Order: sequence, then structure tokens, then C-alpha cells
Amino acid sequence: MKSKGFGGRLLDLLFPPRCQGCDRLIDRDEGLCGACLAKYGSEQREGCPVCGRVARECSCGAASVGSSFLGNRRYAALNFYNEYDGDSDRITEKLIFRLKRKNSSSMTDFFARETAAEIMRLMQLSEEEPGDWILTWPPRTPRAVLEYGFDQSEAVVRRISYYTGIPWKKMLVRTGGREQKGLGADEREENVSTLALLRRKEADGNRFILFDDVITTGATVREAADLLYDAGAEAVFPVCIAKTVLKEKKNEGDEK
Repeated sequence: MKSKGFGGRLLDLLFPPRCQGCDRLIDRDEGLCGACLAKYGSEQREGCPVCGRVARECSCGAASVGSSFLGNRRYAALNFYNEYDGDSDRITEKLIFRLKRKNSSSMTDFFARETAAEIMRLMQLSEEEPGDWILTWPPRTPRAVLEYGFDQSEAVVRRISYYTGIPWKKMLVRTGGREQKGLGADEREENVSTLALLRRKEADGNRFILFDDVITTGATVREAADLLYDAGAEAVFPVCIAKTVLKEKKNEGDEK
């Protein structure tokens, strides 16, 4: 293991590294202790209550918004997501909460590495060259950036680019609107109308990996993809850390 040097050791003494999942002290600054990392891995193996597949293979629900393929997928999701709750019993919700609220460099890097690995896996299956694609994202609302001081999706995209070699470009901008969290489906559809294309000419003929941290109804990535396609994009492939899990199918005879 590479030595941290005096500055690194002093920083650890003043601000001891803690697990982002359980807040326990950890020996190495990787964001998660072994127990929380194992729990995260276990959650990734959970099956969809509708189709039974893990998140990487599930095509249920509004997250099926892609019209371009990588591997055999129309979009990529790493995890299922139940609710926006930093006190959730599930480690996935806790970590995403920290990513959105705390501007945690360790969480940014953790999710960037996870996402980068999945993107490269799908690129390899499709025999695609990373340099032929561009990473972009639907930005956080100006109000949220002012409140929290950062855009978590931009931070993750920059790190994904570092790990994959895929160039990134800010293609979209928000002119207003509210955070999607807490909005109903109709409100989300209306709220994404604040998205606009920043570089129309640079969309023409290009392929885009469209990153959003969480896909709930799919309204945001649909609107973003439509803007890119309308400007001449050749392909738009949505990628997310987690998508909202669907409720279990009702049996025949149950009330609809």
C-alpha cells in the first residue's frame, strides 16, 4: 500500500476516515468498511419484485427509456432504490443520500468506479470504443446547487470520465424548476420542461452516455434524451446508480 506521507497521516489524525455507511472508523480511506461494502453487494443481488431479475438485468418500469443499445441493454442501472432516506436500513439509500447532500469525495469516487465498470462492461459486449461516446448529465436545479453548493451528477461524471477515458461535456442546462425529490409523476413531467440544450451544434452526430444518479419516473432522462435527439444526436444511452423499484404485481382478482 502506498505511503500517505506526513501530510496524509496528519490529516487522518485530525479527521479520521469514517465509513460512509455506518460512521465507524476505518483504516483505509475507501469510503466503506468491509461490512457495509458486503451489505451493498448483497443489495445489488436483490431481485425485482416484478420480474425477479437484479437491477443490472431488469427492464421493468419507467426506467426503460433508452432507444439505443449497449450490450443487450437500453439503459444501465446498478441498484434498486426505495426512498430518499438517509436513515434507511438499506445501505444504497444511505450512500445516495450522502452523495446528494454531503458533497462526499469518497462517495463520488465510489459510485463513479461502480458506474464506470458497468459502462465499460457494456461497451466491451457491444464492441464499442469509449472515445466514440460523450458523457453528459441533466444538471441539478440552480436552487439546489445554491442550497448544497454542488451538482452531484457533474462530480460523478467527471470521475467516470477519469476511469473510462470517455470525454465529458456539459450539454444541458436548467433554467429553473424544483428538485425532483418529493414530486409526483405529473409534477415531475412538468418540472423537467425547465431543461434546455446548451450546445445544440455539438449534439449533431454524436453518441451520449446520459448519467442521472436516480431514475424514478424516467421523466428527466426522457426529456434530456429528446433534446439531444432533436439536435441530431446519433444515440443516447441512459445510465443511473439506482432506479426506483416497482411494486409487486397484483394477483388476478385483486383491485386495480
